[in-house]
Amino acid sequence: MNIQPIQNDISLRGKNTPWKKFKNRIVQKGIDMFPVKTADGSENAMRRRSRIDDEISKPAQNRGILGATALITQPVIDACNHKVDKETRQVSVNRTIAKILAGTLVGMFVVRGPVYKAVVKMTDIKGARRIDRALIPKKYMSEMAQNEKFLRNYRSALSMSIALLAMCITNFFLDAPLTTFLTNRFNEKTGGKHD
Repeated sequence: MNIQPIQNDISLRGKNTPWKKFKNRIVQKGIDMFPVKTADGSENAMRRRSRIDDEISKPAQNRGILGATALITQPVIDACNHKVDKETRQVSVNRTIAKILAGTLVGMFVVRGPVYKAVVKMTDIKGARRIDRALIPKKYMSEMAQNEKFLRNYRSALSMSIALLAMCITNFFLDAPLTTFLTNRFNEKTGGKHD
């Protein structure tokens, strides 16, 4: 990777100055210190990457990854908000954790996981019953039979779409009450106020 010289900066103030040239040279030396590496193209590595890709592209696993990331980052952001008093900050952290847990648990185990399993059963190319192929468009039937990756991507996209529609309902009937319940429990433990 090489740093390209820039004739004008974004504000169009002129050409590279000696300082910019010197800085670019230093940065280029730093980049050159690292060896040039490419991804391992062996069959085992490709198979392993494909398995990881298949797992994390499933809707339930995807929601779990999002939930874990949110649980690590968002409460810390709320805890660092010094524009509010300490008690409000603690209640905000508790509410954020409750929202993340409720959304992730309902999203993974009540909506996305079961929807994905149902879609897999209803997109079975080799199934003998009519319901086994109910969600496969007829014009893509032969292509999906020949291309397993296309079928897996179709299943993931379809189940995610159906799950999003289902979550329009579950957000009100499951997520919101569970969030309130968990927030109150966390507030009891930390001495905060109740909703």
